Amino acid sequence: MPGPTISLITYTFNDAEFAEELIQQAQSFTVQPDEIVVVDDGSDIPFSMPDPPDNLRIIRFEENKGITRAKGAGISAAAGDFIFSMDCDTRVDADWLERALPHANVPEIGLTGGALSYRSGNDLVSRYLMHFGDNHNQSHTGAVDFIPGNAFLIRRDTWEHAGGFTAYDETNCQDHYLSHRLKRLGYTLYSDARAKAWQQRRISRTTMCNRVWKWCHKPVKMQALEVHAPEDVVQYLFGTLVAPMIDRFQDANTLGEPLFYYLELLYLAHAVFDALEYLVQRGRVNDSLRNGFHSALVDLFAGYPKAWGMLRADLFAMGHELFSFPKAGSGNSWRDFFLFSHMLREGGLLQWLDTQGVSQLIRDEMEGGFDFSSYAKASFAV
Repeated sequence: MPGPTISLITYTFNDAEFAEELIQQAQSFTVQPDEIVVVDDGSDIPFSMPDPPDNLRIIRFEENKGITRAKGAGISAAAGDFIFSMDCDTRVDADWLERALPHANVPEIGLTGGALSYRSGNDLVSRYLMHFGDNHNQSHTGAVDFIPGNAFLIRRDTWEHAGGFTAYDETNCQDHYLSHRLKRLGYTLYSDARAKAWQQRRISRTTMCNRVWKWCHKPVKMQALEVHAPEDVVQYLFGTLVAPMIDRFQDANTLGEPLFYYLELLYLAHAVFDALEYLVQRGRVNDSLRNGFHSALVDLFAGYPKAWGMLRADLFAMGHELFSFPKAGSGNSWRDFFLFSHMLREGGLLQWLDTQGVSQLIRDEMEGGFDFSSYAKASFAV
């Protein structure tokens, strides 16, 4: 009697080289998939391979529908009893399936994953994400609350029981939805640290900021709508964005990574400007509060023209136009928000950034190209 069958599913949008490399890597798996399905989510050049494996099947959307629709279509189209879903920029050890299959075969276990880390090189953003990015369940074997979507194994009947992504319309965080949905249905999520996976897409610092903010902007904005007084909005944004940033400042200092401070400030400015724009459009705060944040940011970088110029350029690339002499605003509202500025100015970090850090940022950009990422042009509409 034949054993259960396995489908390997992956997804591509204008990054065919990742998908092709993944298919080639699959030939080394100690447990071979019975079929490989590639969902081409409307790539400008339709996905193809010069020498495709016999078990390859391609599903193509003529227009980009987003990763939620792509994953839902691919997993639902799988013929296997077990479905191994992998993002095309993720790689796994050859024995990943061998490690995960015994757990996935347990009826009570709805979703199986393993250790996930970020390994895309030694550039600034890759080093940052290695410490603060998609690093999940790295040393834990057993029940967990979350299985990342980069690489997971699910039974087809479990996927069908959960209804797939039918009730989920967001363009990201499908893994959080699926983990939550399966837990609500009574399934256990199981991770085996011996099943190792890693993500290897190299992205720019502005793309990284877009990527992280895309994951969390909606709940931040929804919660901010519940806050009415402008000073309470500032306090809420401090607790949500600044407090955890200060913790990462300490980690950056311990790691000897001063440029991490710049990445943190860039992300903070991007997130606050986008959140304030959302609140202004909905009449919850006025332009004065947004202009006040702009003024406070200018004051933080006063005397450090190279650092300010780099920040302005990066924020402009993300859709925020800043001026050295912004419109008048309620800058006093942001005084406590920027309490950390003394540490950066008096501690010499901004001076170092101006005299050495900016040139290091430029060299980091010039030393290697970045991989395509749809997050580079992410939308933050709610």
